[in-house]
Amino acid sequence: MAEERTIESILVADCGTVFTKLLLLESVEGGTAGQSYRFVAQAETLTTINPPWNDLTVGVVNALEELEQVTGRRLYGAGRLITPRHGLEGVDAFVVILSAPEPLSLVIAGLVREMSLESARRAASGTYTTIKTILSREGSLNSPQTTWSRTVRDIAPDVVLLVGGVDGGARRPVMELADAIALAASMLERDQRPVVLYAGNAELRPQITKLMGDITHVEVVDNVHPTVATEHLGPAQTALEQYYIDERMNAAPGAETLLAWSRLPLLPTATAFSRVVNYLCRREGNTDRGVLGIDVGAATTTVAASFEDRSYVTIYDKGIAYGPLEWVREHGAAPLLQWLPEEMEEEELLMLLHNRELRPWTVPQDPRELWVEQAVVREMLRSAVDMARPTWDAGKINAIPGMLPGVDPILISGGGLVHMPRPGQALLITLDSLQPTGISTILLDINRAAPALGAVAGLKPLAAASAMESGTLISLGTVISPVGKARPGEVVMKMRIVYQDGGSLNVEARYGDMEIWPLLPGQKATLELRPNRRFDVGLGLGRGGKVQAIGGLVGLVVDARGRPLVLPEDPDRRRRVLHGWIWDVGG
Repeated sequence: MAEERTIESILVADCGTVFTKLLLLESVEGGTAGQSYRFVAQAETLTTINPPWNDLTVGVVNALEELEQVTGRRLYGAGRLITPRHGLEGVDAFVVILSAPEPLSLVIAGLVREMSLESARRAASGTYTTIKTILSREGSLNSPQTTWSRTVRDIAPDVVLLVGGVDGGARRPVMELADAIALAASMLERDQRPVVLYAGNAELRPQITKLMGDITHVEVVDNVHPTVATEHLGPAQTALEQYYIDERMNAAPGAETLLAWSRLPLLPTATAFSRVVNYLCRREGNTDRGVLGIDVGAATTTVAASFEDRSYVTIYDKGIAYGPLEWVREHGAAPLLQWLPEEMEEEELLMLLHNRELRPWTVPQDPRELWVEQAVVREMLRSAVDMARPTWDAGKINAIPGMLPGVDPILISGGGLVHMPRPGQALLITLDSLQPTGISTILLDINRAAPALGAVAGLKPLAAASAMESGTLISLGTVISPVGKARPGEVVMKMRIVYQDGGSLNVEARYGDMEIWPLLPGQKATLELRPNRRFDVGLGLGRGGKVQAIGGLVGLVVDARGRPLVLPEDPDRRRRVLHGWIWDVGG
């Protein structure tokens, strides 16, 4: 503990797929509040995990040199980071978070798609993995073991996650899959053989280990579906994450040097980000709402949620630069084209997506590129949340079927949102894709520092909490999203806004519209809500009441466009509507 108290400056390296960011956190005098911490500087360079550098430390050193110019301090010398701090030289501690290494390639094998296989997919979704294929025994009278073996051999995955059978249940079908996997592994060179992670019927563990133990490494964890009514994802998810840390992160070029400088083991970026969401959930202390966090990166989109102190992380293997082309091949171009406020041919859309993938470090240079980028962010967010939602147990939290459960606040992070030219655009994208219900505060991670704060929390929790409360997370505003059905233009809610200075404003919200009323950043107001009897604003159907709201960069927003949000089918009318929404948020 004595050592922890001496940490007054912390440097965090966030090595992403495209960019490497350094964020410097320092202790400052807080007056009557005592010691507190603030982010004082940051630097950003390209990540250098790939050729021609093949060394993560090159990007970190480049960012260190940039940070030295910004701060006027010497941070690097004699081929290493200077620690601890002495005057204007060095820092007291250094930590690293990583998402740059490529994900694990994974094959899932099991029996019933709606049970063990779905549970295995959910477990894998919380880690940096790419599911190459799913082998199912379901519906096969004759087991196609030769086909299974050939598939595993041809893919040569890093890991095979074998599931199936409740504890004490199916035996023979699981062993047939195991035989096929063992055969496939034996046909590969020893250094190419996949690790087999067994998370099925507990009674088969000795047989699985005996069958494969001499062929490849076998790890056994708790069954993902121990009973028909029980799902247990934690052990399988933890094992996959640890394997990613061991085989990808710690083995990344340059990781050994960074690890030697760091006070802590290397940490996956998604894990660090989820810590911040968990902290916000505990800070808010709401039993009727959860907390949601979204981090949009170049190659992945992370969804972190917390409900009643239960945490969930989902890593969608597509981001704003890497993945949209594959997404279009799976879903078609129409979902992206529908978000564009001007007409665009599919060929132009694909060209822009291809250029973005070739040059992921670039930013949109004209309105058409920006519209495409915003459409991509919308669909990546929607797809990521659709993937995450089935893994959540929201408990007693109010949830309308098919809708996002009640969450407040919603934290948005990552370059895909933070780099929008205007805050209203980031807010509109969030509302269009997530479609929150009830009352939510939208927080923008303006410095993309949330994952860094999660890493700092593992070293000095006080510093992370202090920095978070000091303005690192900026409110875009409070959003009220009434849920119900009405005719376009019908009044769905009346609201009285009572400001802190005593002023008040009586307003109405009409179905199909999005309205924004003034509420400045940090300004508080009491809202007296009187919804239509057919609408729910998060207080129950037709129920109103008084709630507290805090302002933001955009203001107080009532999104009465309906849930689920439906765009007009007529292209000309749809584009007029999109232009109107962009105008409403000041975009």
